[in-house]
Amino acid sequence: MINLNYTNCTKPKQKNKHLTFDFYEKIQSEYNRYISSKDNPIKKTAFMKNLASFIGTSLSNLYDIINDGLITTINSNYEELIEFNAITAYERRTKKSKISNFSKINSSKDFVDLVVKEFRCPNNINSIDEIINDLIRNRPSEIEGMVTISTSTFYNYVEQNKIDDFNKYDLPMKTKRAKNKESKKGKTKPKGTSIDERPFTPDDRSEFGHWEGDTVVSGKDGKGALLTLVERKSRHLLVVPLSNLKAKTISKAFYKLRKLYPDFEPKEVFKSITFDNGVEFSDYESIGKYLKVDIYFAHPYSSWERGSNENCNRLIRYFIPKGSDISKYSTNFILNATDLINLKIRKVLGYKSSLDLFNDELQILKNA
Repeated sequence: MINLNYTNCTKPKQKNKHLTFDFYEKIQSEYNRYISSKDNPIKKTAFMKNLASFIGTSLSNLYDIINDGLITTINSNYEELIEFNAITAYERRTKKSKISNFSKINSSKDFVDLVVKEFRCPNNINSIDEIINDLIRNRPSEIEGMVTISTSTFYNYVEQNKIDDFNKYDLPMKTKRAKNKESKKGKTKPKGTSIDERPFTPDDRSEFGHWEGDTVVSGKDGKGALLTLVERKSRHLLVVPLSNLKAKTISKAFYKLRKLYPDFEPKEVFKSITFDNGVEFSDYESIGKYLKVDIYFAHPYSSWERGSNENCNRLIRYFIPKGSDISKYSTNFILNATDLINLKIRKVLGYKSSLDLFNDELQILKNA
């Protein structure tokens, strides 16, 4: 028997599902001893707090456990006594837990089915997390009356095979992010002004109008290519189809981009562009003069320095797989793919789309 009258325990608190039957027996021993004793040195509230600390659970959970285990017994004097029974409490709470879990799965079925339907929708590039949070945060009218669940609960159901016709193999593989290969950084000088001279750090995305640029190329026998530009703050993507990767072709592509925003000065929308070190950007001085924009170059072998651009290029490959001949894809197809990427709900943007944030920035410029 353990004297809890003056115990000061600091065991970590656990939820009821972590309490084994041994803990219930300890509660039975200590609680029944306390209520049967006529001379207790401490009040019941203090005793319960000490018992909760000793067991390693919260005070409210301890009260719930005891209420579930109270039974009426008859002592040798034929007097009724209300005591705590470990077996009764354990069985009742285990049954409650099973009923609760089963009820949650069934009550949230409509919401789960909707998430699965949107995830399997053709050309969907949103993750389960992005779909769930988009529905809850941005489209509450579409799920009115539905019981919703969190992303972690959804994945728990998947792991436990509790979602009909959906399992972990339906989910995209989790990939590890490549570590920064600092060993190669700086072995070759950038073509123009180095990213080291850019007036903001790689993590600073507070100012609108700073872009990252790259190209997406065809397979070995393909001829076409794409110029891709991503605005760092909003992650908005611009794509221009190219007939080849010649420097002059790249320069002409920027003439088209300037015409996209006739209501603004080029330097308002394009404050800087950071390219990789591809030979196709060797005419960067002409691009800089035409757009009146500062041009920077990332370090060789350092694609992570243009992380937003690289991420959007990977999304493009969802529509145009590696090895494809880009020249065989129509301009409309490429523009539609770009629109889908810009409409993608992103966790990093607070579960908003890059298109929404980009338009907000343009409206701010217009109001200014």
